[in-house]
Amino acid sequence: MADFARTHGIAGDTLNHFLSALGEALANAIEHARSEKPIEIEVRIALDRIVATIRDRGVGFASEPPANPVLPEPNAERGRGLPIMRRCCDIFSIESSPGHGTSVLIGCRLTGTAGSAGAFSDPHHAA
Repeated sequence: MADFARTHGIAGDTLNHFLSALGEALANAIEHARSEKPIEIEVRIALDRIVATIRDRGVGFASEPPANPVLPEPNAERGRGLPIMRRCCDIFSIESSPGHGTSVLIGCRLTGTAGSAGAFSDPHHAA
């Protein structure tokens, strides 16, 4: 993923923040989906943003995730994933349905980077 982003002019803090959020989204999907089905990752780069959708086909959940998740106490063993994703990204949303899985959308606006001339729909360009 890092190489894919770098080839499109994305580096530095923007790339680091995006990769941190992507890692948290994947970790949550692996831990909480409780499914053997593959986790899908689609990454798109446009002129002004890099966006990823992480989809699992797991158990999902019915409750609405907090709009502004807060970090837990420093000695807490869990609960940092959503706050980290939210703080690392300009674009962040979660959709989930019991029995159908969860989809997390994360993204960073690009300032001062070239980006690409449009969103990718070709699966060969998705990381």
